[in-house]
Amino acid sequence: MPHVLVQQRFEDFDRWQRVFDRLRPARAEAGCRSTAVFRNRRDPQEVVVLFDFADLALAQRHMGSPQLRDAWRDAGVTDPGTVTVLDAVSGAAPTGTSGSPA
Repeated sequence: MPHVLVQQRFEDFDRWQRVFDRLRPARAEAGCRSTAVFRNRRDPQEVVVLFDFADLALAQRHMGSPQLRDAWRDAGVTDPGTVTVLDAVSGAAPTGTSGSPA
């Protein structure tokens, strides 16, 4: 189960959020099972989004789609930032347990 981490900058959070919400059906069609949105406390014009996809090929197709590029423009994205594909590490201990890095 691949995860995709996206970091973006934009002009206005509310505008960005409306477009992000509008894209929910497209994400679902691409096999996105969940999202977590984080806003930078020091820079409110920046978000980091963690997506959980069922299939890497579908995720890559969605992330490179013209529909998504158009949506970024509509959302006022000023810097598409970075896109990183992550794989979960099996056997990782939860934070605060013995043997885990602090």
